[in-house]
Amino acid sequence: MATLDAMIRGWSRDQKLEAMELIWRELSAEADSLASPEWHEHAIADRLANPAAGKALPLDDAKAEIKEAIRARRAAH
Repeated sequence: MATLDAMIRGWSRDQKLEAMELIWRELSAEADSLASPEWHEHAIADRLANPAAGKALPLDDAKAEIKEAIRARRAAH
């Protein structure tokens, strides 16, 4: 595991994000075999009962909006 840690530390931010997305796609493909923690059910129920204000967006649009907000915040600093 230490070798993997060292390898990841040497990656750029974009490479790390790309790896995270790849891992997420792989895990999502096996979603039926992954058990969610108990707290997750409670968190989902709470969010469904108390939705956030504002418009709902498709996932890709929401990701793009978040990425743009992060870019703008970084550019301001």
